[in-house]
Amino acid sequence: MTTSSEHAGVSDHAAPAGMSLQTDEAKATVEEIKAENVALEKADVAAEAQAEAVVEEAKQLAEVAEEMLEELKEGESGHA
Repeated sequence: MTTSSEHAGVSDHAAPAGMSLQTDEAKATVEEIKAENVALEKADVAAEAQAEAVVEEAKQLAEVAEEMLEELKEGESGHA
């Protein structure tokens, strides 16, 4: 046999049908947002790594350009 306190506990947690649907939709929306956030974080990490690689390549290109410029200047001063 059930006691009145057990019945009260069940009825306290029961929600109207419309409310339950809203809650389910809200939970689904929260899960979608969480999944999107994870995807954005992964994309952010990938973009940051790519940006670092581009910066490193740019530094290397700048060094090579500077060396070539110095060689050109030395070549011009040697011929003048």
